[in-house]
Amino acid sequence: MTATRRNWLLGALGVLLLIFAWHIRAVLNPLIAAYFLAYVLHPLVLRLQARGWSRLRSVNTIFVTAGGLAVVLAVGLGIQALQYSREIASEDWRDRQVAKVDHFLEEHQDSVRWGLGVADISLDEKIPSAEGVFAELHEEYLERRAELTAGQDKRFAPLGIPVRAIFGSVLELISFLILLPIYTYFLLFELERIHLFIARYIPKRERRRISRVGGKVGEVISAFFRGRLTVCFLKGSVITAGLAALGVKYALLLGMGAGFMALVPFAGPVLAFLMGFLLALQQPAAVGQEEMTLFGALWRTGLVYGLAELLEGYYLTPKILGGSLGLHPVVVLVSIFAGAAAFGMFGALLALPVTSALVILFREFVLPPLARFADEDG
Repeated sequence: MTATRRNWLLGALGVLLLIFAWHIRAVLNPLIAAYFLAYVLHPLVLRLQARGWSRLRSVNTIFVTAGGLAVVLAVGLGIQALQYSREIASEDWRDRQVAKVDHFLEEHQDSVRWGLGVADISLDEKIPSAEGVFAELHEEYLERRAELTAGQDKRFAPLGIPVRAIFGSVLELISFLILLPIYTYFLLFELERIHLFIARYIPKRERRRISRVGGKVGEVISAFFRGRLTVCFLKGSVITAGLAALGVKYALLLGMGAGFMALVPFAGPVLAFLMGFLLALQQPAAVGQEEMTLFGALWRTGLVYGLAELLEGYYLTPKILGGSLGLHPVVVLVSIFAGAAAFGMFGALLALPVTSALVILFREFVLPPLARFADEDG
């Protein structure tokens, strides 16, 4: 077999493998996430080994510590999610929201009429009845809750509503949570061998260059995820403490949710604030006090989330994450939306480091030939 024919066959095989991987990308999500997680944790394993620890002891220590924190956090989040699900399933919740809307319309009739441009028309003719709207929403929620309850444990069925919206199904989430630590555990032992195996089959004349570029890409991705996860956890802790201090219920759920959503720039913090504001608006300010007003919910959540953004932007990110990925804001937005369109939530989370890696590869392998081509005479 000639070298040209061999290269064509290898290229065709590579294309077929990429097409196959694209069609089973939902199955590969846990493996891809585990590889990134193992790459992030690998320097910590090496640091423990430098102190004289064995690889087994280092990996087990990291997993036991991280697993314990994850279990405690998951239990707290699960309890608050179940409490909130039961609260909005009650008739009292619906009546309370209807009363809030009616009270707001009574106090601000002139402002609402002016905003709608119907100063001389009754609001009842322009605005649907709050009782009817909340009754429909409440009935729809109960129907979805009943569907998820069928054949499942009723204590955990309400959690399926937000889970299905994010992951597609409860089963997909469970399989992801089971496979992620398993894949990560074994990859921490085999990561170096995998890299050596890949390097062995890189053309010899390009091996040093590709290894150098691969190391640079790995450093960018590893530093980004280590720093970003640390920043998000600290930001979530600050929001949790702030909301709890101001009497907002489900502070842990809102705070850690905001920290997780901060992984997605721009859109994540905005959605987290809207969720916190709407949830605060639905509840009393504190036990035994009157219902939380629109202004009360706005200043409480606005103050906490605003301070968290300032803390992240001016202290946590420069101190922990260091410099940015060097991406233009427009490139950041386009990469996030493209990643979300292709791979869903995980695509949005991986969009920035992957884009940064592609920029490095483009500069190393595409721009130099283009520059030589542009400089040629004739």
